[in-house]
Amino acid sequence: MITPPVGRLGLLALAHAALWLGLNRSLPWPERLGAYGAAVRSAATPDTWATVLPEIVLTGTYVLLGTLLSWALVGVLRRMRPGSLWVLETVPPFLLLVLMLALGLAVTVPRGWTFPLSPWAPLMLFVFAGSLAVPVAARAALQGLGAFRDAWAAPYTRAARAMGLPEARLSARAWAVARPVAVHTLAGESLNVVFSLTVLEGLLQFPGVGNTVYQAVQATLGGPVAAGSTDEGALVIALAALIALGAVAGGVQRRAAHHLDARPPLGDT
Repeated sequence: MITPPVGRLGLLALAHAALWLGLNRSLPWPERLGAYGAAVRSAATPDTWATVLPEIVLTGTYVLLGTLLSWALVGVLRRMRPGSLWVLETVPPFLLLVLMLALGLAVTVPRGWTFPLSPWAPLMLFVFAGSLAVPVAARAALQGLGAFRDAWAAPYTRAARAMGLPEARLSARAWAVARPVAVHTLAGESLNVVFSLTVLEGLLQFPGVGNTVYQAVQATLGGPVAAGSTDEGALVIALAALIALGAVAGGVQRRAAHHLDARPPLGDT
């Protein structure tokens, strides 16, 4: 019998193979399958890892900061009206990035200040994290707000109010019930965050694994990557890194949601 971790790893490996084979769709299927094996072998070379490892660190940093910021923003955004949250959740991350960069340049350039555009600049880390976090945090806050209202209107809340419990305590308890819903929403958005970051890094040509995948997508529109090349091995590692980052971020947040759930386990009295 296959254990759940092995099953999850199998699904991730299948997703990796499907993405790589889909990118090289200009090859006939027999050649494509053979090229995938050659690409995996070429990814094991030290030179390829030396090239891609710094990119993994940068992209992982963006994902980590975006995830942490989305957690912080949920507590702020849940106080907004649902209509505003609906607008925020539909804003594309790239549009947010462009708007923040335009605002930063509009403030700094007229004053003769330098606007840092390097990938590791603290301001750019914040801009990238904010672009990734705002839409998913708005979506999670909207889901959490719905769960909060359900808990607020639940019979147990009305009974607690009738017993004289303070409104502030009732509100805190209702949000404790709703918080795991918001976190589960954030967990479900993990792959969305990673693939949004791929677009952001690719369009700005920042040296992350997202840029490697983005450039590979552009290159394969004109033909397959040369078999056994360093670029092909880098693409194998980059795809695996993106899938792993999304899976780890989602798994950690789902586990956190489980621990934050204030409800007793099913069957407990």
